[in-house]
Amino acid sequence: MKKIWLLWGIIALVWACDTEQKVIDTGVSNPYFDGTIMDYLRSNDKNWDLTVEMIEHADLTDLFEGQVVTCPEITFWAPPAYSILRFMLESQKAAVPGEIYTKISDMPKELCRTFLLKHVVSKKYLKSDIAYINKDYFINEEKQDGGTDMTCIGGNKIRAYLRGSSWAGVAEAGAVTLNLYSMEHGEIPVASPDIQPKNGVVHALNYSYNFGKI
Repeated sequence: MKKIWLLWGIIALVWACDTEQKVIDTGVSNPYFDGTIMDYLRSNDKNWDLTVEMIEHADLTDLFEGQVVTCPEITFWAPPAYSILRFMLESQKAAVPGEIYTKISDMPKELCRTFLLKHVVSKKYLKSDIAYINKDYFINEEKQDGGTDMTCIGGNKIRAYLRGSSWAGVAEAGAVTLNLYSMEHGEIPVASPDIQPKNGVVHALNYSYNFGKI
């Protein structure tokens, strides 16, 4: 019990310290990774251990290793381990019979598969491939003609978009952030974009991301 409350405390602290696009420490400064997406995730237990466990439990390893003929390259909007851990802890708190998850293997394979495929697009989209938002409209407005719409393998629709910022009083002279909007759940926080293994790209979602809400 003490361990669970300690984990809750750590997660709450991370969530409270969230910023617009907080960078996850991937362990490398070079965006290119000499291996598959699965190799990359396995190389960083701190951020991806539960993500890897879920992929393996869902029997989706071949997809993330680039072995599926129809999806040689993918875009993975990657949920970090902290998000998955928080999802499991919340299931324990809710205590709904049959939906209490203390470890990944407690979750039905099909549920894991459904969740994960909602984070995968069967095409490689780098940050440079994404269109800027039309700042005259909110991202979810019908008149919004900016951003790049995508349909994930799981069938859910998302819209990625770039947004510039000002610097030293000069408009659009500051950092350009990659943002993500779920047509069903709203804004999704992106942490580190453009991590590039050999079979696609990983855009790491922020620790504050509510797992499954994509």
